[in-house]
Amino acid sequence: MASPFLLHPDGWPVTTLEPNGANGFVLRVESGGTPRTSVEEFWDGDVPWLTPKEVTRGNGGLYVSSTERSISEAGLSASAAKMMPAGTVMLTKRAPVGAVAIAAVPMCTNQGFLNFVCGPRLLPAYLAYWLLANGPYLDAVANGSTYPELYKGDLFEFEIAIPSLEQQKEVLSVVTSTKQLMLLLDAGVNSAVDVDEVLKLQKIKEKVEHVFEGLLPLLLSGQTASRPSA
Repeated sequence: MASPFLLHPDGWPVTTLEPNGANGFVLRVESGGTPRTSVEEFWDGDVPWLTPKEVTRGNGGLYVSSTERSISEAGLSASAAKMMPAGTVMLTKRAPVGAVAIAAVPMCTNQGFLNFVCGPRLLPAYLAYWLLANGPYLDAVANGSTYPELYKGDLFEFEIAIPSLEQQKEVLSVVTSTKQLMLLLDAGVNSAVDVDEVLKLQKIKEKVEHVFEGLLPLLLSGQTASRPSA
């Protein structure tokens, strides 16, 4: 079992990313698949089908509600793709490792993802930001002869300390507020007509992003919490 990458206060339950219906944290972990591209009836159906490139070139948003391509029910049945429920946390396991999105609607993915279904004691957004904060750890354990890849067995060794739902919501409230500030700064940059104003807003945004990168691990390790979780 791999030691936690992030510290945590005493009293936070510690588990792994391996599915365990009894503890209520991670219920299911699935990969994806791709129907045969030569079979037309497998494609352009009603099932959203996500690829890693759509996540990595996105606008920074966490939730995904639509995909560039879709497959049919026949394509879903004939491939390793699995329909995942809304709220599924989708982690790219290769090309690249460590990009994260959350399904806003039921969808499936190609084989470039590991897809986590959270239980009642773990908020999907909390797991998503935990994975993002653990990017260096994911890179370190990724392996492969051709290119780096994460495997279920490696991830299932990861320990994750999870506070109460109340504290998870408190953490996400800070994260959301910071993200909203960055979106406002983006809007300001895009709407400003004065070059000096654009440069000023860009510098402020870069500073906020830098602060957020340092703040996220602290939030997820409980170092900014006012009290320990019960």
